Amino acid sequence: MTVLVTGARGAIARSLIRQLLDHGTEVRAASRAPENTPLPEGVQCVLFDPAAPETLAPALEGVDKVFLYAGQENVGNVVDAAKKSGVEHIVLLSSAAVSGPDGGDNEIGRSHRKGEVPVEESGIPWTFVRPAMFATNALWWRESIVEEDLVRVPYPDAQVNPIHEGDIAKVAFTALTQDGHEGKAYLVDGPGHLTQRRQIELIGEARGKDIAVEDLPRAVAEQFMPVELLDMLASGEVLRYGGTSEAVTGEPARTFEQWAADHADDFR
Repeated sequence: MTVLVTGARGAIARSLIRQLLDHGTEVRAASRAPENTPLPEGVQCVLFDPAAPETLAPALEGVDKVFLYAGQENVGNVVDAAKKSGVEHIVLLSSAAVSGPDGGDNEIGRSHRKGEVPVEESGIPWTFVRPAMFATNALWWRESIVEEDLVRVPYPDAQVNPIHEGDIAKVAFTALTQDGHEGKAYLVDGPGHLTQRRQIELIGEARGKDIAVEDLPRAVAEQFMPVELLDMLASGEVLRYGGTSEAVTGEPARTFEQWAADHADDFR
């Protein structure tokens, strides 16, 4: 079996590639910029650009299954090429916003649903992985932590429930390598809520140096953060989207403390 993993520069795709390699599965990585995509030894990286249909058939030649990275534009091009290439299963990275507390009636949910529909209607067996908050969002703070030992964040005491990228990848890995996951949409949440302030404290503990926290005014945050995310943080609600990756993989989900330890060097 050969699996094409798209979005190969992303954290989830990199984790999935490693898991597939450890499993002994043949992996082909795909990227819009293969020349700038670092990969484990022996993994071929091919050009794959959904906006350029001529790149898709060569990348899909001989491929049995596809992990399709988040991205809603030009999904139809990928589906058409996958059908012609005889792809047997597509695992699509989507978003919990599609099936969240508001039933997907939000900009992020509607956008990701537009990406799901062509896959769902393709006739190719599919699995949707719908994670909630990515732990890797904390990398947004990297520059200010490295340069100032400081994070400016809106609503620092708001509760969040981040998911380790390795757990999201593990759900995709399970769907790709085991039977019985076709036609399923898996909602994946984190293993436990904590405040953004506590996230920052855990990063400080992992890197061995404290990090100060400042409250960022909403008017400033709105310049670079989605309003819907800010509204969620401001509400004070403790949102629960569903179970953790363990429901699919059978393995306990990793905590944010583990994520901070795994990424400590990123903040040094």
